[in-house]
Amino acid sequence: MRYPRLCAFLIAVFSGLPAAADTIVVGASGLGWRSGGGAIQAKVIRGAQSVENTNAPGGVIDFAPANFADWIFPQRADTTLNIALGANTESRGGSITSPNNLNVRGELAKLIDDDGQSGLDLRLSAGANSAQVLGLIIDLDLGARFGVNRFRFFPRNAAPEFPAPNFPFQNDFMRSFEIFINDGTPDTQREGVPIRTSVALEGQNEEAVVDIRIPPQYVRFVRLKSLTALGFDVAEFQVFGTGFVPEAVYISNIFDFGDLALLGHLRWVQEQVGDAQLSRTAVRTRTGIDPEPVEFNKVRPGEQIFRVGGGNVGLRSDGAGVSSGTGISSGLRTSGVGVPWKFAQDIEDEALQALVEEVLDNEEVDLRDAMQAFNALSQEEREQVALREADYKKLPRGDRATIRNDVSNWSAWSPPYPPSSIVPPADLGTAGAGGPIVSPGPRRYFQFMIEFASDDFEAATGIGGLSFDVLASPFAEELIAEIGPRSAALGENTDFTYAVRSKFRPGQDRGFNRLRIATPLRVERVGAVRIRPPKGDVLEADFSGAVLHELPVVRGDFAVVEVADDAFALEFPTVADDGTELRVSFANAVLRFGTTFSGQVFNSASEGQLGQSVVAGNAADLGADDPDTQVLGTPFEGNLSVQVPISGELLINVRAQPQVFTPNGDGVNDRAALQYDLTNVGRPTPLRVAIFDLAGRPVRHLYDALDQSGRFVRFWDGRDDAGRLVPPGSYVFSVALDAKTGQTRAVAAVGVVY
Repeated sequence: MRYPRLCAFLIAVFSGLPAAADTIVVGASGLGWRSGGGAIQAKVIRGAQSVENTNAPGGVIDFAPANFADWIFPQRADTTLNIALGANTESRGGSITSPNNLNVRGELAKLIDDDGQSGLDLRLSAGANSAQVLGLIIDLDLGARFGVNRFRFFPRNAAPEFPAPNFPFQNDFMRSFEIFINDGTPDTQREGVPIRTSVALEGQNEEAVVDIRIPPQYVRFVRLKSLTALGFDVAEFQVFGTGFVPEAVYISNIFDFGDLALLGHLRWVQEQVGDAQLSRTAVRTRTGIDPEPVEFNKVRPGEQIFRVGGGNVGLRSDGAGVSSGTGISSGLRTSGVGVPWKFAQDIEDEALQALVEEVLDNEEVDLRDAMQAFNALSQEEREQVALREADYKKLPRGDRATIRNDVSNWSAWSPPYPPSSIVPPADLGTAGAGGPIVSPGPRRYFQFMIEFASDDFEAATGIGGLSFDVLASPFAEELIAEIGPRSAALGENTDFTYAVRSKFRPGQDRGFNRLRIATPLRVERVGAVRIRPPKGDVLEADFSGAVLHELPVVRGDFAVVEVADDAFALEFPTVADDGTELRVSFANAVLRFGTTFSGQVFNSASEGQLGQSVVAGNAADLGADDPDTQVLGTPFEGNLSVQVPISGELLINVRAQPQVFTPNGDGVNDRAALQYDLTNVGRPTPLRVAIFDLAGRPVRHLYDALDQSGRFVRFWDGRDDAGRLVPPGSYVFSVALDAKTGQTRAVAAVGVVY
């Protein structure tokens, strides 16, 4: 069996066992890349009204690369294989057509079918005329970009590998032609139309089998233009390539955890061939609350329908919910926005039927109000009402609206995960390795995507395996948190209150007894901690005045168990009652505009370090400092962020501690801590710390590296660059930042005595 981890996870979910976090592996002898990993087939939008079930859009993923078992790479061109074959299939998404001769469109697919017996017959003796032949354009869309270096085409019975004695047209070849190409990138298009470049021009062709070689280059669109009035026949049009495709995408199937689940860390193994600077990958994730990330839409009754090129307009639906467009040709288009629910007649529940008839599909109800009514349905009700793919395909074409990604029930694809999530093969199965999954949770459904890119024909990055951590059933259904006040003075300690409101499902969620709050600087002090359940006594402890250097600091059933430079953590009696409010007071300073105090909860009874993140919202009434008007428990973006005045000062609080020190080696006061705060610097920026004497001569180059917003300490032991103790006296230390706006410099004094 290839799915032991996933099976064990699902057994834990449905048995109610207190499972530890599990690790699911795709590739690397885990779940197969070809299988897609999850149980629900991936679905890719291919057009306004079409989707495809595939893990490799465009078919350019290599599932069996040479010397890399259980890996995936972008497809590498076989120089003997015709790339044009199958370009017009749904899996490739390309096409072959003619923009200036509608009569030949039905015949053009024969040019890329690998059948030498079929072809495009435009011989004058067969009834074609010179007007059909001269200037004929054949456009081939390969469906993706490929490295291309060769084109080949010929009439029937001309190529030795395609004998066609019943069609002796070998002398009916194209006498004059031109070939154009375009790489398919936005930069080479104008208003969506490819700007093509000529790569071959032949005014007097004498070869039955045309074989054109070009320097290797990326190509998606190919145009063959006839420059002759003489008739011709074409059996096959071939395109041959070289190197790796420049872009490829792998999309996993959807993982269904059976219930809400917590997602921990994600990691993958990768290896590069060719120049490592010229290829890369981007791994993204998304999560959902239903199994369908694609939204299928219909035309809402009453929306305008018109026929392309003229015809009836303003046709409205009948009362049964079947559009008057029923049975009308696919030449119809809709002017209105599609809606994602079924017609009333296709819904079994009578109450939901009435809702569709009286509200959702009532043309007298504003569309925005109808959408609000639909979004207000419970998840179970929405499952019954929403259009699915099978329902969509049954609709007459005139009733089909545009297919879109479902942004109501699914998160957007995450930003690419950082290179720190790349791990050695030995760590692929190690829980907690890599980086945290940033897509919203807890969620029942999960999907990942890998994008491959290369800037050179011989460079590519492959993925050997990808894994992620999952914990069956969350600590709470939802955790809403906020901080107050939401503004502070730059670099000064502020007394904050952090509140978390919990939503639990009876008998389903684990509860939690630990909260970890991310802070921009080391927390200065912790005050009162209170647990207020909806019923029963308030539990509390006060850590005011506690020294946080020796941990844990215990107050009854409460404890401060971690204090780090960027976070602190508390433990307390288990919170498991719906509507319970947890409130924590602490002091901290903010150095950057819009600093977010994110939080995670844990349960010490669960193995591993997988936590559940809180969501910003209205968690509590924080008094005069609380501007919220939303209902308690409502998510609201920004409620965990603290603003500070935007200041031109990037360096503040520059000081020595102590101001005078004695580096005599007695172990007491032997070093000075040179401190500075860096504010509103969002990316690593060059910074130097140096010591000077009062004459301005350099004494010690103490630090030269990259810093960003934070509180920093650099220690000076009283020695110069040669390692000698400096003479007693007063010195100046300088902190210089090379910001985009120019150099910023701050200085402070420090004294040396013996």
